[in-house]
Amino acid sequence: MNYIVFDLEWNQPANETVVVTEPVYLTGEIIEIGAVKLDDRFQIVDELRLYVMPKYYTKMHHRIASLTHINDKCLQENGVTFPEAFQKFRQWCGEEYAYMTWSDSDLPVLIDNMLLHGLDISEIPVCYDIQRIFAREIMRTDRQFSLDTAIEILGEHGDEAHDALHDSRNTVKVCDHLDLDTYLEEYGSRVFAEQPSSRVYESMTEILGDENLRAFECPWCGEPIHCDPWLQMPHHRLMAMGVCPQEDEFIVYLTCMPCAAGGFRVSRLFYEMSDDLWDRYQDALEVQASREQPV
Repeated sequence: MNYIVFDLEWNQPANETVVVTEPVYLTGEIIEIGAVKLDDRFQIVDELRLYVMPKYYTKMHHRIASLTHINDKCLQENGVTFPEAFQKFRQWCGEEYAYMTWSDSDLPVLIDNMLLHGLDISEIPVCYDIQRIFAREIMRTDRQFSLDTAIEILGEHGDEAHDALHDSRNTVKVCDHLDLDTYLEEYGSRVFAEQPSSRVYESMTEILGDENLRAFECPWCGEPIHCDPWLQMPHHRLMAMGVCPQEDEFIVYLTCMPCAAGGFRVSRLFYEMSDDLWDRYQDALEVQASREQPV
């Protein structure tokens, strides 16, 4: 088993009027993939850096260029197409592997870019959020910490941030302080993506009322699942739990993205239930219940 610690940098549209909306609502187009490969003892085996020539957001956004130090010339000289970059990345990962990332923000961007280029999304491996493990097991809190802050707390000397390979290396430095053999069983989850819908919803109320968004087929047995009511999360995200007839449990995350012309587009990711996701769901239930209590 290889553990692939990866980070992405992505370019953004110049403004809302040029956002790509089909086949996905594209908030970021990947321009760099950085990764560190760990073996089953969590020792570094190899590193990888790939630059990606954007197809849609072809002019580097000034803010992104300033943060990453990636400019148009760098991408023109070193970049390859995303399908070529992803093929190299996938082959480099090996036969059996899992993903590790700092936070849960990179994986949805990777999936969106795969969908954008018509790549297969059916074989996403088990994923681990190292940020979550650090917060819960080291800091004993549900707060989110930046990678730079975690490195400082642990007394490590990190590489410069906003570089995909550097951030992957820094994440590995955090991993060195974690008892991963103990934690991974609790925090690992298989992720399932789907082809996005082109529907635009007028309001969050309309989204909450669409029963179809809480229905899906179990990826294991193929039987229909209807989730419990949505729980509202920060940043226009919703969470729900579903159980298939074979008693396999899933968490569904719905991300609601405001459109420039008004309304919302939505995307769903399905997570196989883990101990940590169960804890997150119970916490969200408690928050929802406290909101509904009369003052």
